[in-house]
Amino acid sequence: MDTQLPWLSSRHADVQTALWVLGRRDVHPDEQALYLSRLDLRRASLRGARLDKVNFRHANLASAWLVDAVLADSRLVDTDLRRANLQGASLARADLRGARLQDADLRRANLHGADLTGADLTGAQLDGADLSDTRHDGTTVWPAQNAL
Repeated sequence: MDTQLPWLSSRHADVQTALWVLGRRDVHPDEQALYLSRLDLRRASLRGARLDKVNFRHANLASAWLVDAVLADSRLVDTDLRRANLQGASLARADLRGARLQDADLRRANLHGADLTGADLTGAQLDGADLSDTRHDGTTVWPAQNAL
């Protein structure tokens, strides 16, 4: 279980440093998207990281600390974000199809225009989150208090 793992920064300092550098990069409009699919980044500390337009498809970000992170226009298809702290994060226009967001903290997160088709948000905290223009369907699982 990922709750028994130490924070990623204490397990692999070189990986955490590389993510810190990537998360602080300047993103240019014509830049090729970063491909970080299938990475195990459980409990990674990425507060305020600039990870817009990153392909995290099938990655494991369970219990990651992504407070105020910018993940706008990123591909998070089938990504594990269970118990991730995404308070104040920008997920505008993110592709979250099939993402596992159970018990994620999405308070004040910007999900404007995100694709939540098939995402599981059971137990997620959505207080103050911008859910305008999100795409979802009957396969999207909402927390009981936020059912749309």
